[in-house]
Amino acid sequence: MEIEHASNIHRAQDFTALIYAQPGTGKTSTLKYLTGKTLVVDVDRTTNVLAGQPNIDIVKLDTRNPAQGSRDLLKTIHDNLLTQYDNIAIDNLSEFEQSWFGEKANLAKTRDGRDMGIPQMDNYNQYTYFLPDMIRYINSWPGINKVYTAWETTRQIATPTGQTYNQFIPQIREKIVTNVMGLMNLVGRMVVSDKTGERGFILKPSNAVYAKNQLDDREFALQKDLFRFGGE
Repeated sequence: MEIEHASNIHRAQDFTALIYAQPGTGKTSTLKYLTGKTLVVDVDRTTNVLAGQPNIDIVKLDTRNPAQGSRDLLKTIHDNLLTQYDNIAIDNLSEFEQSWFGEKANLAKTRDGRDMGIPQMDNYNQYTYFLPDMIRYINSWPGINKVYTAWETTRQIATPTGQTYNQFIPQIREKIVTNVMGLMNLVGRMVVSDKTGERGFILKPSNAVYAKNQLDDREFALQKDLFRFGGE
């Protein structure tokens, strides 16, 4: 058993972060502000916005076979590449989910062998464990920061007094979205100022937005400052 003294722990060391927003808002572009060398696992094929960035390498996930493809790719990264990078980014979890179920739909058959074209109930049960386990595996890698991106959606929350409200959350299967967000040190929703056009992240939770920040005391951060931890 290894005991680590809390006085030796740095809050922003080997951090995990999930950033989410509408498609095209600037999630992928935010990865260029990570300090050090970054490996981006491109799931949704939008990494062209990172063109010309000298400290970023990109590897594309085979979205035709995301289940086995992700296992093989992550094992290769773990076994051969971890020491070469300061950060790894999975871009993005929402498209990974869609491609995962798309593969299952293509494999689904009726009893007489006809294509069904839709995932089966056991596929949803499998995914309930697959994605959190994949994230836990990545999060266990020492000496590297982990950043995930996702699109956004809303869910309806009911309070004990009977009030209901809509809350922005990452677009991840409802049964596991809370589990996934719980595995992160930081969850931020990207917003764009109507007045200035500047991008930033909400880091303070509210009824309207799921967010969290266990890395410092900030409640909001500009896009370029998101990974500069230690501020208020």
